[in-house]
Amino acid sequence: MEEYRGGDELLDGLARDPSRRLVYVAVERPSPPEPGPPVEEVVRSEALREALRRRGIERLYRFQAEAVRLLSSGRSTLIVAGTGAGKTEAFLIPILERALEDPYRPGVRALLVYPTKALARDQLQRVNSLVSSVFGLRALVLDGDTSEREREAIYSMPPQVLVTNPDMLHYGMMRSERFRELVSTAEYVVLDDVHAYGGVLGAHVHYVLRRLRRLLQREPVFAGASATIGNPREFASALFGVDVEVVDAGSGRRGLIYHAMVKPLSRSRLAEVAHLVAECVRRGLKTVAFADSHRAVELIRRACAKLGVEVLVHRAGLLPEERRRVEAALQSGRAMAVAATPTLELGIDIGDLDCVILANVPPSFGRYVQRTGRCGRRGGTAYVLMVLGNDPISQYYEGSPADFFGKGVEPLAIEPRNEEVAKLQLLAAAFDRPLRPGELAPFERGVVERLAAEGLLRLVRSRGYYRPTPQAGRYLRSRPGLRGTGEVVRIYDKAGRLLGFREMPMALRELFPGAVYLHGGATYLSLGLEGSRAVVERLPGDYPFLTSALYYSEPILFESEAEREVWGFRVEYGRLAVREVVYGYVVREAESGATVREALLDRELSHEFATRGLLMRMPPDPSWSMLANAEAFHAIEHAAISAAQMVVGAAPTDLGGISYPSGHIFIYDGYPGGSGCSKLLFHRLEEALRRALRIVSSCTCDDGCPRCIYSPYCGNNNKILSRRRALRVLGALASGERVGPAPAQVAGSPLA
Repeated sequence: MEEYRGGDELLDGLARDPSRRLVYVAVERPSPPEPGPPVEEVVRSEALREALRRRGIERLYRFQAEAVRLLSSGRSTLIVAGTGAGKTEAFLIPILERALEDPYRPGVRALLVYPTKALARDQLQRVNSLVSSVFGLRALVLDGDTSEREREAIYSMPPQVLVTNPDMLHYGMMRSERFRELVSTAEYVVLDDVHAYGGVLGAHVHYVLRRLRRLLQREPVFAGASATIGNPREFASALFGVDVEVVDAGSGRRGLIYHAMVKPLSRSRLAEVAHLVAECVRRGLKTVAFADSHRAVELIRRACAKLGVEVLVHRAGLLPEERRRVEAALQSGRAMAVAATPTLELGIDIGDLDCVILANVPPSFGRYVQRTGRCGRRGGTAYVLMVLGNDPISQYYEGSPADFFGKGVEPLAIEPRNEEVAKLQLLAAAFDRPLRPGELAPFERGVVERLAAEGLLRLVRSRGYYRPTPQAGRYLRSRPGLRGTGEVVRIYDKAGRLLGFREMPMALRELFPGAVYLHGGATYLSLGLEGSRAVVERLPGDYPFLTSALYYSEPILFESEAEREVWGFRVEYGRLAVREVVYGYVVREAESGATVREALLDRELSHEFATRGLLMRMPPDPSWSMLANAEAFHAIEHAAISAAQMVVGAAPTDLGGISYPSGHIFIYDGYPGGSGCSKLLFHRLEEALRRALRIVSSCTCDDGCPRCIYSPYCGNNNKILSRRRALRVLGALASGERVGPAPAQVAGSPLA
C-alpha cells in the first residue's frame, strides 16, 4: 500500500465533514497474479484444453500451473490466492484430467466440500461451467435440500464430481450405507474457503475428514483453497491430517482500492456507519456494511431507515430462505446496501462491490481481507471504510495504523483435543463403522472410555470394537451438529412460531426474562428461558431501549497441561470448567448507550460448560488493599483480552475472562470444549501483554474509560476497574520489577 495524496471525490468529501476525521488513508494498486505457461504446457487432455480455450483461458497463472503439477502428482496442496483469482480452475483441472484418463470408471472421483449449503449451491454453476464443458463429465450437489428424486438419481448414476458441505458428510456417513458407498470411491477431497474452518468448526471437520478416510477405497489427495491463512502449512496439515504443500499467489486485486480509517467526532460509531452507507448509496455504490454482532447489524438497519435508506440484513439466526433472498437481491442490484455479520465473509456470489464499510476493526487482518475481497474486482475504483470507535482496539490502531495494515494475516487456530467435539465425532464414527481402540490416540481412547461409561458406546469384546447404543442416537440428535458445541436454544414467538436459534452460553446473556432481543429487523422482549426454549414477544419497531446482562463467571475446575514463564510470572494452559450466572440486567438507551437503570432477576440463571484456557499468576501488590488489587487485575484482564483479539485474531466474544484480587487471571475460549484461541494466546502472550501495556499507558483518561479498559461484555457493568493500577502492575512486570510474591491459591471473588 502507498500513501494517499488526495484527489478522490468521495474521500475528500468525507474529510471536509466536521463530524468526522479521516485518520488514515492508503492506496492499494492492482496486483493481478503472475502469468504462467500456456495451457498446452500444463494440461495433457486435448478435450480439457479446448474447454479452457472456450472459456477464454489460453494461459494459466503461475500459481495455477504449480497447483496442477502438485495435485496431479498426488501431493495434497493448499492454494492461497485472492478472491476471484482462479483457485477453482487450479484444483478442478487435475481432477478432470484424472477422470478423463478412465472415463468409464463408475463412481464419484472427487468431493468438493464448501463450508455451507448456500455456498456449495452458489458455486455449482461456476464448477459446472468447466466440468460440463468436457463431454461426459458432471458435477451435482448433494445436501440436506436435495429432493428424494434427485438423490435417487445421484445414487443410481453418481457424478464424477460431487459438491457438498461438511454437515452433509457428517450426517450422511453416520446415517446412510448408500451415502457411505457413494463417497467411498473419491480420489480427491477438496475443501474450498479453508479459512472458514478455524475454531470449533475446524475441530469438527478434522474428525469428519478422518471418518471419511476410514471409508475411502484409497488414500485421497487433499486440496484446499483460501484467500487468507497466516499459518497455511501448519493449519491445513492439522485440518486434513496429512502433510500439505502450499502454493501462494498473492492478493490478485484487479482494481484501485482506497483503504480509510474513519473516526466519528459528533455521533456514535453505528450512526456514522449509517451515514456512510447513505452517502455511498446516494453515489450509486453497491455497499456492504459488516459488523460482528447480530444486534449491531439490526441497529445499522434501523439507523439507515431513519436516513431514508433501505438496508437489508444478512446474519446467522435468520432462516436460510431469508438469507438467500438477501443474497439474490444484492447480486441482482435490487438492493444497494446490506448490513451483515461475518456470514457474508464466505465466497457466496453477491456480485462485485463498490464499497465495504466495517463497523469496527475486524478481529483479524485475515478477516479484513475476507470482508473486503470483492472490492476492486471489476477493475475500477473501490473503497474500504473502517470506522473506529472509543474502544481499546480502535484507540490502539488510531495511534498506530501501520500496525494493522502492515502486520499480515494471522495464524488460524484449531483444537482437535476439544472433548465436546471429540465425544460427538467419535460417537458418529462408531455409527459409520465399528470403532476399534487401535484407531485412537490416547486422548481419544479416554473419551471413548468415558462414552462407554455413560452408556453411549458398548464394547463388543468378542470382536474387539465399540458399537453405539440406542442412547447414542438420542444424544447426537440433541447436539448442534458441526456449528458449535453448546446447547442450542430455539426461539419462539408467543404463537409458537420458530424465529431462530441461539447457542449457550450466549443465549443465557441475551434471552433472560426481560431481555430486549433484536431479530430480523424486529424488536422482541424475552418472556422467559427454560432449558432449550425461549419465548419472545414483539415490541414496537421504535422501542428506544436495549438491555445487557449482569453476570459473573467462576472457574470450577482447572487442569494444567502446559506451563511457561512470561515476564517473570507463571502461565499455565489447560482444561477449564466455567460456571456463568446471570443475576440481573442493565437497561440502556438504544441511541446513546446511556444507562437508564439496573434490575435484578427474580432468580439467577446459570450454565456450566467445559472449555480450555490459560491461567496467569501475577503477583499482587502487598501494599494495596484487596479492592485495589481487584481493580488492577480486572483492568488487566480487560486490556489483555482486547490485546489478544489483535494478536490471535479472536472475535470479541471468542474469549472470556475471570480475575481475582490474588493476581489470578483466567482467559478462556468462549466456546464449550475450546476453540484454540486461548492456546494461540498462550504461545503469543508476550506480544499481547506489550499491547495491553500500551493500551493502559497511552490513554489520557483519569482512571478508566471505554477507550482503554471498559468492555461492552463485562458482566458487572465495568465496575471495580483502575487503569492506573493496571499500568503500575504491567509496567513493573515489563521492566522486571517484582511488586510482590506470586500467588499460590485463588483468593477473593471473581470478576468477569
